[in-house]
Amino acid sequence: MRKDEAVKIRLIILAAALTLGASARAQDATFANAQNAYDDGRYAEAVMLYDGLLADGVSNAEVHYNLANACFKDSDLPKAVWHYRKAWYLEPRDPDIRANLRFALNAAGAVEPAPGFVERVFSALSNAEWIYVAVAGYATLALLLTLAAPLKTARRFLLKLCLIPVAALAFSGAGWWHWRQLKLNPEWVVTRTEATALFGPVEGSTAHYKPPLGALTRQINTDPKGWVELEYDGKQGWLKTEDIKRVSP
Repeated sequence: MRKDEAVKIRLIILAAALTLGASARAQDATFANAQNAYDDGRYAEAVMLYDGLLADGVSNAEVHYNLANACFKDSDLPKAVWHYRKAWYLEPRDPDIRANLRFALNAAGAVEPAPGFVERVFSALSNAEWIYVAVAGYATLALLLTLAAPLKTARRFLLKLCLIPVAALAFSGAGWWHWRQLKLNPEWVVTRTEATALFGPVEGSTAHYKPPLGALTRQINTDPKGWVELEYDGKQGWLKTEDIKRVSP
């Protein structure tokens, strides 16, 4: 590599590092301004600033949670529920996220989803955490098998220990499948007061039930003409996509 080319590469790397640093500082400043706006009761401004962070690619549980709080204070229940649920996907064991999501649903007069035992088990870890478990299980299994080959005296014991990472791999696979199913059949938040679930995916079909504004529903089926069959409080019905907003991991 010629000297002038090496200098150009160094300058490009330096410029990229400076740009990333400036972007991170700007995002930190926006986050601080959003928190200050929320603390001062300027909830609409806080919503705008947190939305800006998401638009810039800063999508984590804290931003979604804080944005949900600001939306709730700004009387936008559907958006609050949406972002609380998004935060819960990222950190499902966080007690504040769970409590505030429950509070927002209660404020909307909506029924809180009641997952079964198996769903609760595999929702204990986020999708990313199940992937970490799988990687750790695979690495541990490979290490134990590598050690078992030369260590004849300890081989039986090491092979028995392999059951632990094998179990971790099995559970992580089931956990990954659980979150994949939630992506394939996502949840939807009701965003319009006029939303009415119908018995069929056609205009003029008989009305079945009216979910509350901000209700959290689960997709059962879809129709190419812009309808989604949803389950809410044990009832199933079709709603237009313009009346709901998809929220998924």
